[in-house]
Amino acid sequence: MKPHDWEELCRVHGPLVWSTVYRVLSSREDALDCYQEVFLDAFRRSADRTVEDWPSLLRWLSVRRAIDALRRRSRQTALVQSDSESLVAIAAAAQSPGKVELQELMECLTSELAKLPARQAEAFWLRSVEQMSYAEIATQMQTDSNEVGVLIHRARQSLRPAFKAFDTCPQEQS
Repeated sequence: MKPHDWEELCRVHGPLVWSTVYRVLSSREDALDCYQEVFLDAFRRSADRTVEDWPSLLRWLSVRRAIDALRRRSRQTALVQSDSESLVAIAAAAQSPGKVELQELMECLTSELAKLPARQAEAFWLRSVEQMSYAEIATQMQTDSNEVGVLIHRARQSLRPAFKAFDTCPQEQS
């Protein structure tokens, strides 16, 4: 594949980008906007550096742009309380309990990620959800594996209080 064959890059890596941005955003409209931003950003970046690992770069850009979109969305919505909450509760009651809990967990995660510093949120998502190695994350974030570990650790520490309600495992007594 030629380095600037954008049609081929979009065909080959488009599904990766789409699944990544949609997994973070859970909104078709937001994911479409983000998808375009990712390829535009990749185009700009490839102008001044050689890209050796397109999948890693595109996955990193996808997470980065999607988290930016989460931040914009959380600033715009500012948790509007309305009758729609009762409609959501009714719809949730019709679903299986496990599916509802997973949906609540993902909503909590995306909401909390929007509150984290950008680099922590990116590193956490790339490792925990996208299953990228520390080395791959470090390459894309232009840092070293140790810093990636620190970013992920700090993100986990910050996210832990928000997920106490989801913790169903009994704590060991020492």
